[in-house]
Amino acid sequence: MSRWANDIGPNLRKLRLRLGLTQDQLAARLQIAGSNMTRQILANIECRRRRVNEQQIRQFIKVLRCTLDELFFGIPPGQPKPSRR
Repeated sequence: MSRWANDIGPNLRKLRLRLGLTQDQLAARLQIAGSNMTRQILANIECRRRRVNEQQIRQFIKVLRCTLDELFFGIPPGQPKPSRR
């Protein structure tokens, strides 16, 4: 599992709120997309108490209509990533 797998929580919350969704609403959309996500699991991910796997990451990207960079780094499409020096 990626070392970044538990660092998406704050960005996940921002993306959820950008769409005006509650945790219950996002969990329901993820369930419709085939995930076993519950509001409690989602809350734990957002608070960094729970790690995510690759399948969940793909489902978040699909349901939230975001990019991988937005999910992991909070970078909107078209903006360059900050350099790591």
